[in-house]
Amino acid sequence: MYSSAIAPSSSPSSSSSPSSPSSPSTTIETCRGSLEGYPVSGSSVLGKYSQAAIAVENIDCSRIGRQILERNGTAVDAIIAAAICNGVMNAHSMGIGGGCVMVIYSKYD
Repeated sequence: MYSSAIAPSSSPSSSSSPSSPSSPSTTIETCRGSLEGYPVSGSSVLGKYSQAAIAVENIDCSRIGRQILERNGTAVDAIIAAAICNGVMNAHSMGIGGGCVMVIYSKYD
């Protein structure tokens, strides 16, 4: 599972990509299994996100979802774009007629 996330630019650690003050950056730290109470193997990533996160099977599709959010798209816009991308990139596991699971949380609702 790959993920892209949007976090405030004032985060202590940020991605290496340049960002303007109005452009969000990503905060990512290595996942420690002890935090969740079970061992974690591989390149799992733990992030602390205050604005949004996209998790999908393909890193390119995750980036597409992030770009939609950065351009003021809605969470539904982002997941639809990421799901369509995933249908193209992982046609063997899902396609245009496949299902989609999304979890959307709004602190205002």
